[in-house]
Amino acid sequence: MAHIPRSEDDRRPDPPACAPESPAAELPIDHSTESAHAVEPPETPRTERMEGALTRALRPAPVVPRWIGWLIIAVGLLMLPWVAGLVFILPTRHEAAHYGASWIGFDLALCGMLIRTGWLAQKGREHIELSAAMTGTLLLVDAWFDVVTADSHRELAIALLFAFCGELPLAAFCLWVAGRVEFRRQRRAEAMSRLVRQWSARLSYDRRSPSAEDPER
Repeated sequence: MAHIPRSEDDRRPDPPACAPESPAAELPIDHSTESAHAVEPPETPRTERMEGALTRALRPAPVVPRWIGWLIIAVGLLMLPWVAGLVFILPTRHEAAHYGASWIGFDLALCGMLIRTGWLAQKGREHIELSAAMTGTLLLVDAWFDVVTADSHRELAIALLFAFCGELPLAAFCLWVAGRVEFRRQRRAEAMSRLVRQWSARLSYDRRSPSAEDPER
């Protein structure tokens, strides 16, 4: 049989059989989803500025210059030599004028502060901090002078009983309330800062992300 030369087209290899297309290949590609995932997380400088402004606004601001604080500290230190001199000058006993009126006035002030602090606590007012601190201080002063001015063993025993069973525990509780209010105020400021940061980040992310219902796509 005669050899028939093959043309160039006949010498080319046959193309491979195409695999059947999967159903997933026929589905339209959701470019909006890909673009949304491709968006980088929002930048934080603006969020940090908002957080810092909020924290500064909620943080207790100084009401007097710093030099006034140093002045008060200096006055307290200068009183130490005066107190040392009183140790040698003051007598151990002294008859005081209006002794009854002094204690009655002090106890009335203490009762007023106790009632005010309890009323603020019952109403849930945040400015209970100052009232509680003043009440705790007055209770400490009352316990101290009751003990040191006792004139007999019986009066001393009664003063110690009232101090350790009533005045000192109540003073500690009032001072704890004052510190607790300040602590909760700081915690609330931090929580609001985190909330503003999350809200600002979410808002910025939503603005930068394309809409999933774009009619052109």
